[in-house]
Amino acid sequence: MTTNDPSVVDLTAFDRPFTGAGDRCARPDPSELHMLRLALDLQLDAMLLTLGASAHAETQGEPEPDGVPWRRWLVEDLDLARALAVTLLEGDAAPVTGLGGGFANGKIDTSLDNLVARYESMEHLLCSALDRPAMGQHWRGVATDALHRCRARLTELHHHRRLVIASASHHHTFLPGELLG
Repeated sequence: MTTNDPSVVDLTAFDRPFTGAGDRCARPDPSELHMLRLALDLQLDAMLLTLGASAHAETQGEPEPDGVPWRRWLVEDLDLARALAVTLLEGDAAPVTGLGGGFANGKIDTSLDNLVARYESMEHLLCSALDRPAMGQHWRGVATDALHRCRARLTELHHHRRLVIASASHHHTFLPGELLG
């Protein structure tokens, strides 16, 4: 893995020539995948640090155009983290905690279920915080916005879960009463 530009990662070292009949390509060496996994961990840490610094700069009223380009860096960090994650998943690396710790197993229904569980937990936490008496807390607006976004995401997730279930039921015929439990 090489980088000439901080926003570009060269993953060509993982493009292997054909090694034999039936193989699409050779598997990357486990040590190479381990290095990429460490790079992903560091990238996720850097992204969270950038997010924190961006939030701090916003509370200080620092204008972004003349200051540090936090928003652009966050977008670039997210793109890089996604590229590293895709490469690790394609290389059959060991489960990565930041990628669901083995729960993100390529099955869309499992990923959707895990996301629903997290957003439902977030919804309950936000509702609990907002149910307390209001005494001029400045955070209530942000918490209310987060709750609305959380509920919107849950609506989308449930919609996609229904689509996945519907498409799966077309591929499998159920016996009468089989889905009743």
